[in-house]
Amino acid sequence: MSLSLDPRTKVLFFSSMLALAFICRDIWAMIALVAASLAASLVEDDKTMIKKGLKTMLPLLAVAFILWSFMHEWSLFQNYGSGVDFQLGAFMTLRLFLILLVSLNFVSAVKPGELVKALDSFRLPYRAVFILGLTLRHIYTIADDYRAIKEAQASRGLELDKGSLITRIRNYVPVLIPLFVRSIENAEKLTLAMELKSFTFKRRRYFKGRLRAIDVAVIAALIITLALSIMHYWLAVI
Repeated sequence: MSLSLDPRTKVLFFSSMLALAFICRDIWAMIALVAASLAASLVEDDKTMIKKGLKTMLPLLAVAFILWSFMHEWSLFQNYGSGVDFQLGAFMTLRLFLILLVSLNFVSAVKPGELVKALDSFRLPYRAVFILGLTLRHIYTIADDYRAIKEAQASRGLELDKGSLITRIRNYVPVLIPLFVRSIENAEKLTLAMELKSFTFKRRRYFKGRLRAIDVAVIAALIITLALSIMHYWLAVI
């Protein structure tokens, strides 16, 4: 996010939005959450991935609206009655749209390094945090290698996206085998580097950093919103 929020604030914000998507049970609250998520996406530096992701999900949202409007009586999770209910269809479609939008915003706003710092500051086991960060970094490396190998094979005249399904699968074999070999080589290099530096999981230090005023304000607003939502929808106190 271009507001330069602390990684912990970002993780808590998107986690709270996902929690609210399942806590809130009326369409007006869902509209407010969608508006807040759209506002958060507008301040993103890179909106390309969010736009592409939402554009891809439009058919899914249309199908969800139709299914929840006309076939909600066969739901396995809750009894919504019988008949046609367009309001229920709109509500469930908004909920699905909110979940997808929050997920895309999270991937776009929270970098792997920031996620590792945030989880480390929450005092999670260092072994789990390290493996998660290493996995995310390796995914980026595999994606770059896959793109490079695919472009190299295409420049040699290999047609990857032509023919039947079986033919396409066979065409990708010259891409997947070098990618698999490259992944093993990267894993061996990483293992050797960790051994040379005497890497160990016995670590007692955690990421520490003071939260700024804007981070404190955002976290306080999230806590108040979650508390009020739980009291209203689950406890029926207010």
